[in-house]
Amino acid sequence: MKCKIEAQHILVIVRFMPSMWILCAILLLFTTSETNSNIANMDSKAFSSAIAHFSSKFCVELEKGKSVVSSPLSAEYLLALLALGTTDRAHEELLSSLGFPDDAAIRSTFLEASTKLKSISGVTFNVANKVYLPEGAYDLQEEIKNDAIKIFDAAIEKLDFAKGAEAAQAINAWVEGKTNNRIKDLLTPDSIDNSTRIVLVNALYFKGTWKKQFDPMHTTNLPFHITATSTVDVPMMFKEEDYRYGDSAELKAQLLEIPYVGDEASMLIVLPHDIEGLEAVLAKLAAGHNLMAEYDNMYHTKVQVTLPKFKIETEIDLGELLPKLGIKTIFNRGGSGITKMLNTNEDLFVSKAVQKAFIEVNEEGAEAAAATGMVIMMRCARPPAPRFRADHPFLFALAGRDRAQLFVGVYRGAN
Repeated sequence: MKCKIEAQHILVIVRFMPSMWILCAILLLFTTSETNSNIANMDSKAFSSAIAHFSSKFCVELEKGKSVVSSPLSAEYLLALLALGTTDRAHEELLSSLGFPDDAAIRSTFLEASTKLKSISGVTFNVANKVYLPEGAYDLQEEIKNDAIKIFDAAIEKLDFAKGAEAAQAINAWVEGKTNNRIKDLLTPDSIDNSTRIVLVNALYFKGTWKKQFDPMHTTNLPFHITATSTVDVPMMFKEEDYRYGDSAELKAQLLEIPYVGDEASMLIVLPHDIEGLEAVLAKLAAGHNLMAEYDNMYHTKVQVTLPKFKIETEIDLGELLPKLGIKTIFNRGGSGITKMLNTNEDLFVSKAVQKAFIEVNEEGAEAAAATGMVIMMRCARPPAPRFRADHPFLFALAGRDRAQLFVGVYRGAN
Protein backbone atom coordinates (compact mmCIF):
# COMPACT_ATOMS: atom_id res chain seq x y z
CA MET A 1 0.00 0.00 0.00
CA LYS A 2 1.10 3.45 -0.73
CA CYS A 3 -0.10 6.19 1.60
CA LYS A 4 0.07 9.84 0.81
CA ILE A 5 -1.02 12.42 3.32
CA GLU A 6 -0.69 16.08 3.39
CA ALA A 7 -2.10 18.30 6.02
CA GLN A 8 -1.62 21.90 6.85
CA HIS A 9 -2.89 24.45 9.26
CA ILE A 10 -3.06 28.16 9.08
CA LEU A 11 -3.79 30.74 11.72
CA VAL A 12 -4.32 34.30 10.56
CA ILE A 13 -3.85 36.86 13.33
CA VAL A 14 -5.20 40.34 12.66
CA ARG A 15 -5.25 43.69 14.43
CA PHE A 16 -8.41 44.41 16.41
CA MET A 17 -10.44 47.10 14.67
CA PRO A 18 -12.57 49.19 17.09
CA SER A 19 -16.23 48.23 16.91
CA MET A 20 -19.15 47.46 19.17
CA TRP A 21 -17.47 44.15 20.02
CA ILE A 22 -14.94 46.03 22.15
CA LEU A 23 -17.35 45.58 25.10
CA CYS A 24 -16.18 42.09 26.11
CA ALA A 25 -15.23 43.15 29.60
CA ILE A 26 -16.11 39.78 31.12
CA LEU A 27 -13.00 38.33 29.51
CA LEU A 28 -10.87 40.70 31.60
CA LEU A 29 -11.96 38.79 34.67
CA PHE A 30 -10.34 35.55 33.58
CA THR A 31 -6.93 36.09 35.17
CA THR A 32 -4.95 33.01 36.17
CA SER A 33 -1.44 32.27 37.39
CA GLU A 34 1.13 30.35 35.39
CA THR A 35 0.88 26.57 35.48
CA ASN A 36 2.75 25.45 38.60
CA SER A 37 5.10 22.70 37.52
CA ASN A 38 8.72 21.81 37.98
CA ILE A 39 8.66 19.65 34.88
CA ALA A 40 10.92 21.21 32.29
CA ASN A 41 11.03 18.21 30.00
CA MET A 42 8.76 15.49 28.72
CA ASP A 43 10.17 12.17 27.59
CA SER A 44 9.20 10.72 24.20
CA LYS A 45 6.51 8.49 25.65
CA ALA A 46 4.90 11.36 27.56
CA PHE A 47 4.99 13.53 24.43
CA SER A 48 3.41 10.76 22.35
CA SER A 49 0.73 10.26 25.02
CA ALA A 50 -0.04 13.99 25.01
CA ILE A 51 -0.39 13.97 21.23
CA ALA A 52 -2.56 10.84 21.35
CA HIS A 53 -4.93 12.38 23.90
CA PHE A 54 -5.18 15.67 22.01
CA SER A 55 -5.74 13.70 18.78
CA SER A 56 -8.58 11.74 20.37
CA LYS A 57 -10.29 14.90 21.60
CA PHE A 58 -9.72 16.49 18.20
CA CYS A 59 -11.08 13.51 16.28
CA VAL A 60 -14.27 13.14 18.30
CA GLU A 61 -15.27 16.69 17.29
CA LEU A 62 -14.87 16.10 13.55
CA GLU A 63 -17.92 16.00 11.32
CA LYS A 64 -20.08 12.97 11.97
CA GLY A 65 -21.36 10.71 9.23
CA LYS A 66 -18.45 11.32 6.84
CA SER A 67 -15.00 9.91 6.29
CA VAL A 68 -12.48 12.47 7.50
CA VAL A 69 -8.72 12.83 7.90
CA SER A 70 -6.89 15.35 10.04
CA SER A 71 -3.54 16.10 11.59
CA PRO A 72 -3.85 17.18 15.21
CA LEU A 73 -0.04 17.19 15.27
CA SER A 74 -0.04 19.93 12.65
CA ALA A 75 -2.40 21.92 14.86
CA GLU A 76 -0.14 21.28 17.84
CA TYR A 77 2.84 22.83 16.06
CA LEU A 78 1.08 26.15 15.53
CA LEU A 79 -0.78 26.15 18.83
CA ALA A 80 2.41 25.35 20.74
CA LEU A 81 4.20 28.26 19.08
CA LEU A 82 1.20 30.48 19.76
CA ALA A 83 1.19 29.38 23.41
CA LEU A 84 4.67 30.86 23.80
CA GLY A 85 3.28 34.20 22.63
CA THR A 86 0.25 34.35 24.95
CA THR A 87 -0.46 35.25 28.55
CA ASP A 88 -3.10 34.71 31.21
CA ARG A 89 -6.23 32.77 30.26
CA ALA A 90 -5.21 32.13 26.66
CA HIS A 91 -1.88 30.72 27.84
CA GLU A 92 -3.55 28.45 30.38
CA GLU A 93 -6.09 27.17 27.84
CA LEU A 94 -3.41 26.28 25.33
CA LEU A 95 -1.16 24.50 27.84
CA SER A 96 -4.07 22.56 29.31
CA SER A 97 -5.58 21.52 25.97
CA LEU A 98 -2.23 20.51 24.48
CA GLY A 99 -1.18 18.60 27.59
CA PHE A 100 2.01 20.53 28.38
CA PRO A 101 2.93 21.59 31.92
CA ASP A 102 4.76 24.80 30.96
CA ASP A 103 6.62 26.69 28.24
CA ALA A 104 9.88 24.91 29.00
CA ALA A 105 8.25 21.58 28.17
CA ILE A 106 7.03 22.96 24.84
CA ARG A 107 10.50 24.18 23.93
CA SER A 108 12.36 21.02 24.88
CA THR A 109 9.92 18.45 23.48
CA PHE A 110 9.20 20.14 20.16
CA LEU A 111 12.89 20.68 19.52
CA GLU A 112 13.51 16.96 20.05
CA ALA A 113 10.34 15.89 18.24
CA SER A 114 11.12 17.94 15.14
CA THR A 115 14.53 16.31 14.87
CA LYS A 116 13.07 12.80 15.23
CA LEU A 117 10.18 13.33 12.84
CA LYS A 118 12.46 14.58 10.09
CA SER A 119 14.61 11.46 10.31
CA ILE A 120 11.98 8.70 10.12
CA SER A 121 13.58 6.08 7.89
CA GLY A 122 11.87 4.37 4.97
CA VAL A 123 9.26 7.09 4.39
CA THR A 124 9.09 10.69 3.28
CA PHE A 125 7.84 12.96 6.04
CA ASN A 126 8.32 16.68 5.72
CA VAL A 127 7.44 19.28 8.35
CA ALA A 128 7.49 22.93 7.32
CA ASN A 129 6.58 26.02 9.36
CA LYS A 130 6.44 29.59 8.16
CA VAL A 131 5.60 32.97 9.64
CA TYR A 132 4.36 35.74 7.35
CA LEU A 133 4.50 39.38 8.49
CA PRO A 134 3.46 42.63 6.82
CA GLU A 135 6.06 44.76 5.11
CA GLY A 136 7.58 47.60 7.07
CA ALA A 137 8.70 47.81 10.70
CA TYR A 138 6.57 44.92 11.91
CA ASP A 139 8.48 42.03 13.44
CA LEU A 140 8.07 39.27 15.99
CA GLN A 141 9.17 39.96 19.53
CA GLU A 142 12.74 38.76 19.96
CA GLU A 143 12.00 35.77 22.23
CA ILE A 144 9.15 34.39 20.10
CA LYS A 145 11.25 34.98 16.99
CA ASN A 146 14.06 32.89 18.44
CA ASP A 147 11.57 30.16 19.40
CA ALA A 148 10.02 30.15 15.92
CA ILE A 149 13.40 29.74 14.25
CA LYS A 150 15.26 27.50 16.71
CA ILE A 151 12.47 25.34 18.15
CA PHE A 152 10.03 25.11 15.24
CA ASP A 153 12.50 25.66 12.38
CA ALA A 154 10.16 28.27 10.94
CA ALA A 155 11.05 30.53 8.05
CA ILE A 156 9.98 34.17 8.24
CA GLU A 157 8.87 36.22 5.23
CA LYS A 158 7.30 39.63 4.74
CA LEU A 159 4.47 40.27 2.28
CA ASP A 160 2.42 43.28 1.30
CA PHE A 161 -0.80 42.38 3.11
CA ALA A 162 -2.50 45.46 1.62
CA LYS A 163 -2.45 43.50 -1.65
CA GLY A 164 -4.47 40.68 -0.11
CA ALA A 165 -5.07 38.60 -3.24
CA GLU A 166 -1.37 38.59 -4.15
CA ALA A 167 -0.35 37.75 -0.58
CA ALA A 168 -2.87 34.88 -0.43
CA GLN A 169 -1.60 33.58 -3.76
CA ALA A 170 2.01 33.60 -2.51
CA ILE A 171 1.07 31.72 0.66
CA ASN A 172 -1.01 29.20 -1.30
CA ALA A 173 1.92 28.59 -3.63
CA TRP A 174 4.20 27.86 -0.65
CA VAL A 175 1.65 25.42 0.77
CA GLU A 176 1.26 23.63 -2.57
CA GLY A 177 5.02 23.28 -2.90
CA LYS A 178 5.35 21.78 0.58
CA THR A 179 2.49 19.28 0.06
CA ASN A 180 3.43 17.97 -3.37
CA ASN A 181 0.68 20.09 -4.95
CA ARG A 182 -2.05 18.24 -3.04
CA ILE A 183 -3.29 21.11 -0.88
CA LYS A 184 -4.47 23.92 -3.11
CA ASP A 185 -6.25 27.25 -2.60
CA LEU A 186 -6.06 27.20 1.17
CA LEU A 187 -6.69 30.94 1.34
CA THR A 188 -9.30 32.82 -0.64
CA PRO A 189 -8.21 36.16 -2.13
CA ASP A 190 -10.20 38.07 0.50
CA SER A 191 -8.67 36.21 3.49
CA ILE A 192 -5.94 38.82 3.93
CA ASP A 193 -6.15 42.61 4.05
CA ASN A 194 -4.33 45.57 5.58
CA SER A 195 -5.54 44.61 9.06
CA THR A 196 -3.70 41.26 8.91
CA ARG A 197 -0.63 41.20 11.13
CA ILE A 198 0.62 37.59 11.31
CA VAL A 199 0.01 34.46 9.27
CA LEU A 200 1.31 31.21 10.78
CA VAL A 201 1.44 28.19 8.48
CA ASN A 202 2.37 24.58 9.12
CA ALA A 203 2.54 22.03 6.30
CA LEU A 204 3.02 18.28 6.68
CA TYR A 205 3.66 15.84 3.87
CA PHE A 206 3.87 12.07 4.30
CA LYS A 207 4.50 9.41 1.69
CA GLY A 208 5.12 5.80 2.61
CA THR A 209 4.70 2.26 1.34
CA TRP A 210 3.63 -0.85 3.18
CA LYS A 211 6.46 -3.10 4.25
CA LYS A 212 4.38 -5.97 2.85
CA GLN A 213 2.25 -4.95 -0.10
CA PHE A 214 -1.31 -5.97 -0.79
CA ASP A 215 -1.82 -7.89 -4.03
CA PRO A 216 -4.22 -5.98 -6.33
CA MET A 217 -5.43 -9.35 -7.63
CA HIS A 218 -7.07 -9.92 -4.24
CA THR A 219 -8.95 -6.59 -4.25
CA THR A 220 -12.66 -6.89 -4.91
CA ASN A 221 -15.82 -4.86 -4.34
CA LEU A 222 -17.55 -5.94 -1.14
CA PRO A 223 -20.30 -4.50 1.05
CA PHE A 224 -19.25 -1.96 3.67
CA HIS A 225 -21.73 -1.41 6.50
CA ILE A 226 -22.25 2.34 6.90
CA THR A 227 -24.85 1.54 9.56
CA ALA A 228 -26.50 -1.64 10.78
CA THR A 229 -29.11 -1.31 8.02
CA SER A 230 -27.20 0.46 5.22
CA THR A 231 -24.33 -0.80 3.06
CA VAL A 232 -22.30 0.44 0.11
CA ASP A 233 -19.92 -1.50 -2.12
CA VAL A 234 -16.27 -0.43 -1.80
CA PRO A 235 -12.99 -1.93 -3.10
CA MET A 236 -11.59 -4.14 -0.34
CA MET A 237 -7.99 -5.32 -0.20
CA PHE A 238 -7.02 -8.64 1.38
CA LYS A 239 -3.79 -10.02 2.85
CA GLU A 240 -2.82 -12.71 5.34
CA GLU A 241 0.40 -11.68 7.06
CA ASP A 242 2.16 -11.44 10.42
CA TYR A 243 1.13 -8.17 12.08
CA ARG A 244 0.90 -6.68 15.54
CA TYR A 245 -2.65 -7.37 16.66
CA GLY A 246 -4.80 -6.85 19.73
CA ASP A 247 -8.34 -7.10 20.99
CA SER A 248 -9.38 -4.57 23.62
CA ALA A 249 -12.18 -5.47 26.02
CA GLU A 250 -12.32 -1.87 27.28
CA LEU A 251 -12.57 -0.29 23.84
CA LYS A 252 -14.63 -3.20 22.52
CA ALA A 253 -12.50 -3.16 19.40
CA GLN A 254 -9.81 -5.02 17.47
CA LEU A 255 -6.50 -3.27 16.84
CA LEU A 256 -4.13 -3.84 13.95
CA GLU A 257 -0.77 -2.21 13.22
CA ILE A 258 0.50 -2.28 9.63
CA PRO A 259 4.13 -1.15 9.25
CA TYR A 260 5.63 0.92 6.47
CA VAL A 261 9.00 0.22 4.88
CA GLY A 262 11.71 1.03 7.41
CA ASP A 263 9.67 -0.10 10.45
CA GLU A 264 9.68 3.41 11.94
CA ALA A 265 6.20 4.43 10.81
CA SER A 266 2.97 2.47 10.82
CA MET A 267 -0.79 2.72 10.60
CA LEU A 268 -2.90 1.67 13.56
CA ILE A 269 -6.49 0.70 12.81
CA VAL A 270 -9.05 0.51 15.62
CA LEU A 271 -12.05 -1.54 14.45
CA PRO A 272 -15.06 -1.61 16.81
CA HIS A 273 -16.65 -4.98 17.47
CA ASP A 274 -20.06 -3.51 16.66
CA ILE A 275 -21.02 -2.07 13.30
CA GLU A 276 -22.16 1.16 14.97
CA GLY A 277 -19.52 1.15 17.72
CA LEU A 278 -17.17 3.85 16.40
CA GLU A 279 -18.67 6.79 18.30
CA ALA A 280 -18.36 4.90 21.59
CA VAL A 281 -14.69 4.17 20.87
CA LEU A 282 -14.01 7.83 20.02
CA ALA A 283 -15.80 9.03 23.14
CA LYS A 284 -13.81 6.67 25.37
CA LEU A 285 -10.51 7.80 23.86
CA ALA A 286 -11.46 11.47 24.17
CA ALA A 287 -12.33 10.87 27.82
CA GLY A 288 -8.76 9.79 28.47
CA HIS A 289 -8.50 6.06 27.70
CA ASN A 290 -4.80 5.38 27.12
CA LEU A 291 -4.32 4.31 23.51
CA MET A 292 -0.58 3.97 24.13
CA ALA A 293 -1.32 1.21 26.64
CA GLU A 294 -3.32 -0.61 23.96
CA TYR A 295 -0.24 -0.44 21.72
CA ASP A 296 1.82 -2.10 24.46
CA ASN A 297 -0.68 -4.97 24.80
CA MET A 298 -0.59 -5.88 21.10
CA TYR A 299 1.34 -8.92 19.92
CA HIS A 300 2.65 -10.42 16.68
CA THR A 301 0.50 -13.02 15.00
CA LYS A 302 -0.73 -14.01 11.56
CA VAL A 303 -3.88 -12.07 10.70
CA GLN A 304 -6.33 -12.28 7.80
CA VAL A 305 -6.85 -8.62 6.91
CA THR A 306 -9.65 -7.18 4.79
CA LEU A 307 -9.24 -3.42 4.44
CA PRO A 308 -10.83 -0.79 2.15
CA LYS A 309 -8.73 1.21 -0.25
CA PHE A 310 -9.78 4.81 0.00
CA LYS A 311 -9.07 8.47 -0.62
CA ILE A 312 -10.22 11.24 1.74
CA GLU A 313 -9.95 15.02 1.51
CA THR A 314 -11.09 17.15 4.44
CA GLU A 315 -11.30 20.83 5.27
CA ILE A 316 -11.77 21.72 8.93
CA ASP A 317 -12.80 25.06 10.39
CA LEU A 318 -10.61 25.18 13.48
CA GLY A 319 -12.38 28.34 14.57
CA GLU A 320 -15.35 26.10 15.34
CA LEU A 321 -13.46 23.00 16.50
CA LEU A 322 -10.80 24.38 18.85
CA PRO A 323 -13.22 26.13 21.24
CA LYS A 324 -14.84 22.71 21.80
CA LEU A 325 -11.42 21.58 23.06
CA GLY A 326 -11.17 24.49 25.49
CA ILE A 327 -9.15 26.83 23.24
CA LYS A 328 -11.38 29.90 23.12
CA THR A 329 -9.65 33.07 24.24
CA ILE A 330 -7.32 33.45 21.25
CA PHE A 331 -10.38 34.06 19.06
CA ASN A 332 -11.68 36.96 21.15
CA ARG A 333 -11.56 40.34 19.45
CA GLY A 334 -10.78 41.95 22.79
CA GLY A 335 -8.52 40.37 25.42
CA SER A 336 -7.25 37.48 23.31
CA GLY A 337 -4.09 37.11 25.41
CA ILE A 338 -1.86 37.30 22.31
CA THR A 339 0.47 39.86 23.84
CA LYS A 340 3.97 38.46 23.21
CA MET A 341 3.93 37.88 19.46
CA LEU A 342 4.44 41.21 17.74
CA ASN A 343 6.70 44.20 18.39
CA THR A 344 3.72 46.58 18.60
CA ASN A 345 1.03 47.32 21.17
CA GLU A 346 -1.83 46.49 18.82
CA ASP A 347 -4.56 44.14 20.04
CA LEU A 348 -4.39 40.88 18.12
CA PHE A 349 -6.77 37.94 17.77
CA VAL A 350 -7.01 34.80 15.62
CA SER A 351 -9.44 35.63 12.83
CA LYS A 352 -9.11 32.49 10.72
CA ALA A 353 -8.01 28.94 11.49
CA VAL A 354 -8.26 26.27 8.82
CA GLN A 355 -6.86 22.82 8.20
CA LYS A 356 -6.93 20.91 4.94
CA ALA A 357 -5.83 17.30 4.84
CA PHE A 358 -5.58 14.53 2.26
CA ILE A 359 -4.92 10.80 2.46
CA GLU A 360 -4.80 8.06 -0.14
CA VAL A 361 -4.56 4.37 0.75
CA ASN A 362 -4.16 1.58 -1.80
CA GLU A 363 -2.41 -1.73 -2.39
CA GLU A 364 0.90 -0.58 -3.83
CA GLY A 365 4.15 -1.32 -2.10
CA ALA A 366 7.81 -0.58 -2.73
CA GLU A 367 9.16 -3.93 -1.58
CA ALA A 368 9.05 -6.71 -4.17
CA ALA A 369 10.35 -10.26 -3.81
CA ALA A 370 13.03 -11.36 -6.30
CA ALA A 371 12.36 -15.06 -5.91
CA THR A 372 9.41 -17.33 -5.32
CA GLY A 373 9.61 -20.45 -3.24
CA MET A 374 7.33 -23.00 -1.68
CA VAL A 375 7.97 -24.93 1.49
CA ILE A 376 5.74 -27.80 2.54
CA MET A 377 6.18 -28.95 6.10
CA MET A 378 4.29 -30.61 8.87
CA ARG A 379 3.39 -28.29 11.70
CA CYS A 380 1.76 -28.52 15.04
CA ALA A 381 -1.81 -27.42 15.38
CA ARG A 382 -1.95 -23.63 15.53
CA PRO A 383 -4.89 -21.45 16.45
CA PRO A 384 -6.62 -20.09 13.35
CA ALA A 385 -5.44 -16.66 12.26
CA PRO A 386 -7.63 -13.87 13.63
CA ARG A 387 -9.84 -12.21 11.04
CA PHE A 388 -9.64 -8.43 10.88
CA ARG A 389 -12.48 -7.50 8.56
CA ALA A 390 -12.76 -3.71 8.34
CA ASP A 391 -16.19 -3.69 6.72
CA HIS A 392 -17.74 -1.07 9.01
CA PRO A 393 -16.65 2.37 10.32
CA PHE A 394 -13.20 2.46 11.96
CA LEU A 395 -10.56 4.81 13.33
CA PHE A 396 -7.08 5.00 11.82
CA ALA A 397 -3.93 6.70 13.06
CA LEU A 398 -0.64 7.07 11.25
CA ALA A 399 2.23 7.08 13.73
CA GLY A 400 5.94 7.79 13.50
CA ARG A 401 8.78 7.23 15.95
CA ASP A 402 7.76 6.54 19.54
CA ARG A 403 4.25 6.08 18.09
CA ALA A 404 3.67 9.82 17.92
CA GLN A 405 0.49 10.25 15.89
CA LEU A 406 1.03 12.22 12.69
CA PHE A 407 -2.46 11.91 11.23
CA VAL A 408 -5.77 10.52 12.47
CA GLY A 409 -9.09 9.96 10.77
CA VAL A 410 -12.17 7.83 10.48
CA TYR A 411 -13.44 5.89 7.50
CA ARG A 412 -17.19 5.51 7.28
CA GLY A 413 -17.53 4.27 3.71
CA ALA A 414 -18.69 7.66 2.40
CA ASN A 415 -16.24 10.41 1.53
